[in-house]
Amino acid sequence: MADDITQKIGRYELIRSVGRGSQGTVYLARDPTLDRHVAVKVLTDADAGLNRMTEDGAPLEARIAGKLKHPGIIPIFDAGECDVGPYLVFEYVEGKTLAQRLKSSGGMSIEAAVPLVSAILKALAVAHTSEILHLDLSPRNILIDDNQLPKVMDFGLAQYVSNAREPKEFATGTLRYMAPEHFLGEPLGPWTDVFALGSTFYEVVSGERAMQGMELLEIQNRIIAGDVDFSLLKNDPHGDAFARFLAGALEVGREGRYADCSVMSEAFELFLNETDLVSEANADGSNHSTIEFLLRRMQRTGDFPTISRTLSDINRLTGDDSGASADKLASVILRDFALTGKLLKIVNSAFYGAHATEITSISQAVVFLGVDKVRMTANSLSFFGHMKGDSAILKDSMTKSFLSGLISRHLAQRQKIPGVEEAFICGMCQNLGETLVIYYFPEEFEGISKLQLDKDLDKFAAARGVLGVSYSDLGAAVAKSWNLPRSIIESIRGVPPGPLKTPESDLDSLRDIAAFSNQLCDLFQQCAQEDIERNMSELLERYKMSVPLEADFCVSLVNAGLEKLKQYAPIFEISVASSGYCQAVQSWADMQSKALGQDGATSGTQSDTDRPRPKSSKAVSA
Repeated sequence: MADDITQKIGRYELIRSVGRGSQGTVYLARDPTLDRHVAVKVLTDADAGLNRMTEDGAPLEARIAGKLKHPGIIPIFDAGECDVGPYLVFEYVEGKTLAQRLKSSGGMSIEAAVPLVSAILKALAVAHTSEILHLDLSPRNILIDDNQLPKVMDFGLAQYVSNAREPKEFATGTLRYMAPEHFLGEPLGPWTDVFALGSTFYEVVSGERAMQGMELLEIQNRIIAGDVDFSLLKNDPHGDAFARFLAGALEVGREGRYADCSVMSEAFELFLNETDLVSEANADGSNHSTIEFLLRRMQRTGDFPTISRTLSDINRLTGDDSGASADKLASVILRDFALTGKLLKIVNSAFYGAHATEITSISQAVVFLGVDKVRMTANSLSFFGHMKGDSAILKDSMTKSFLSGLISRHLAQRQKIPGVEEAFICGMCQNLGETLVIYYFPEEFEGISKLQLDKDLDKFAAARGVLGVSYSDLGAAVAKSWNLPRSIIESIRGVPPGPLKTPESDLDSLRDIAAFSNQLCDLFQQCAQEDIERNMSELLERYKMSVPLEADFCVSLVNAGLEKLKQYAPIFEISVASSGYCQAVQSWADMQSKALGQDGATSGTQSDTDRPRPKSSKAVSA
């Protein structure tokens, strides 16, 4: 015990020092009035910025901590002034800090970490709802009590949201958990705590620091660059989904991060739903309020209930555990006259090969093609048939989705993955969330597009910043409500951040193929012509373990997909001539064909069974 600290502070009898930090020293003490142990924190740091006082002379930390009432936050009992400086009196909790636990035991499985993560998020959500920031979250400021329950402590750097300082004045906190805005002269806010928790939770499940490095400048540069190695999570059964969850917290641009810990807690519930993990996090049956709000808004439109009912019934009848008859499936399809006509047109086209006789009824189509193919065709036609409008952006999005589906179908066939029709739907629906927002929430979509341009965010982060959820979150939720198969829902959720590994199952392959096809098709919408080749090379490099392709083969793949799209455009009501997207793809394809010494012609009508390999030919069939 320091010489200048007496055996008593106020009425509290000091027993021993239990911790020392940059802001002062914490003592175990006895409150003789109430006969209980307490923790007394003496604020001895010379920096007045840390020991800030309120207008009436009370330590700001005391005023802030006193407003926080939650079992996951250590409560404050008293505050006062002694010879050394201000002091605070907290509940004394037996236990170890999370940092001590990680040092002694290492990281834990994601499943084991679920109760810990959930409890911490709920505690900080209360703080953020009360407009209070912590600003120094790290494993050393989270105590694990004897009942294994986490408790957030040490609000010494805490701020009211309305008074949050500009970090240009001074950057304080625990370096490896500090957000980029600490170093970039940008405002601090709830998003700053979100980043710190992302780094903390990464360490909890990996056993390693999210921000690696030995020198201060090296660590700072990693934080600013968002350089996080998510591959350390991939060996856990739930690693991919958890990595997607963490990516929303560790986004460099705060506009693309979860806005606060309430939103982050809802995102964690989505993770739990995705992985079917059960914990106290969703024991109360609460749903993701943002997703529910968006779904309710869509339900109030005239067409969404209709398409939802049709798709839900089709997929429910044809699910893995269902023994639906052709007549039952036909009766659902026949409720939609337009769907019936389009389905018969495509069934009798060359899309599924030639038939000896014309198919004149839906029941015949089910018998000839099988339930799976009819289900997939009905899904795609319903999706296109109901999303109509005059918006050129919407039409281009739908056209891009169809081209992505055609490319996915070919790649699945090329890799000999069973169910190539399912690959078509995976590729077509991978962009479902964005298309829904374009159609149902045009004002929000405009805001997302502006945020992408202004802050250089990818579209998923920008959507999170505007909607509170990413495009993939919304798309997966709607697909689940439509009873779409798990393979399609997983494809919509997309690939995890970071390097991709070799797929371990057909489900992983379908997901990777769909994501690759969509990102390939995005290039023609998002990039200038002269930048497409470079971006395509980067895309091929990232997906080389799961979708190995050569650049010239990729050119031919797009060419053939475009020709196939033109062939079936009338059935899907796509106007190729007036489509800006089709024109952009065609322009690039023509330029590449000339560069490769081709005349621009492609084998769009070539049989899928005669698939040339990339090294043997430059023409393929989608």
